[in-house]
Amino acid sequence: MKTQMRFQKYLILAALIVAALSFVYALSFCGGTIYQYGTLYDDDALIPGVKALFDASQMYNDVLVWLTIVFILVIVLNYIMSTHKRRNYYATNYVSIILTIVYAVGFAAVLAWIVTDTYTLFTAIDRDLAAANYLGTEGFSYSIINFIFGYIVVGIAVITAGLFIFNLVWKVKLMKGEKKLLAKQPVRIAEVAEEAV
Repeated sequence: MKTQMRFQKYLILAALIVAALSFVYALSFCGGTIYQYGTLYDDDALIPGVKALFDASQMYNDVLVWLTIVFILVIVLNYIMSTHKRRNYYATNYVSIILTIVYAVGFAAVLAWIVTDTYTLFTAIDRDLAAANYLGTEGFSYSIINFIFGYIVVGIAVITAGLFIFNLVWKVKLMKGEKKLLAKQPVRIAEVAEEAV
């Protein structure tokens, strides 16, 4: 039981860190080459697709920020319900864990869709034409690192949900075993009391 309790404590802490890093990713979503393309917003007639990418990425960025804030709050709910230190789970612990699992999977699905849609808009732009028209001081650099990080965050969110499922199954098995053990315990105490008399 101690190993499982230590695992749940570290799991919820790790999930909070994942949610916080997802928030940092959401803040940087419109960075890099997406930002450089965004500076060409007024040149949409010259460079088709820049305006669509900029508008979509700004909208998605707002959505991602709110999704990650809710993700953090869902993880904090586990702390409020003391899920990280309970020996036995109560209904509120089950609710907070199931909510975390469902939200992590939903967050991963929405993020995967956002990253894929933005990448589709991103690749539709002629990068050579954009580079030729870019007026930034640091020079144009083409990078897809934001999309790679997006898929990494998706994977980590799914792994987090999987670990919460594993933890829940493990906890339920241990609680059932402990309950059976405690149910047999009074019989032994009565036997020892009879022998003492």
